[in-house]
Amino acid sequence: MDNTPYARTATILDAAERVFGTFGYAGASMRQIAEDACVAQASLHYHYASKEKLYEAVFERRSLAINRHRERLLDALFECDTPAIIEDVLTIAFTPLTSIFHKDETENLAFYVQMVAAISLGNDARSRRLRERFYDPSAERFIDALHIVVPDITREQAVWAYLFAVGARQQAHALNGRAIHLGAAERAATSTAHYAELVRFAAAGVRELVQQRSVAQKT
Repeated sequence: MDNTPYARTATILDAAERVFGTFGYAGASMRQIAEDACVAQASLHYHYASKEKLYEAVFERRSLAINRHRERLLDALFECDTPAIIEDVLTIAFTPLTSIFHKDETENLAFYVQMVAAISLGNDARSRRLRERFYDPSAERFIDALHIVVPDITREQAVWAYLFAVGARQQAHALNGRAIHLGAAERAATSTAHYAELVRFAAAGVRELVQQRSVAQKT
């Protein structure tokens, strides 16, 4: 068993992700996380002084990897000689999580997605702080990117287009089987075919927003 500090931290964060993703912040306890990680609770508190700090660390680990991956792709997109279009930006925004993390890091993704969903709609101070720290900088980057590929879009339209798209992306990321329950065909766990459909859906919505504004200005 790998007992290096990095491995112990990863084990704790994996356990925290499972417990927080299952029970939510309020329902999770440091004792549950310590038991899941098979570490003494004193050791858990040594690495993370409080449940709040540990909760934050789970988001930090995942969001750092996700944001770096998408930012690299955006940089490459706009350094290319070929003009970028809406679909290019959305394809990056919708990058499947399984394409970002190594195979041995994907086991907990369903729990992470649940945690993100909780803070995405949460209006409490903790949710707002986590969104602003770990997700809003990336959101602003994509909103700016929409301005580049759709020059006629207003800031307000770009903001709402991004938020609408993120809501759709959360459904694509969800690993809860709901689509199958509602009648969609079952796909392999590694399938990302629906992401191409998501890009087309969201791109059409962005173009419609801009077109309707243009029509309204002419009437």
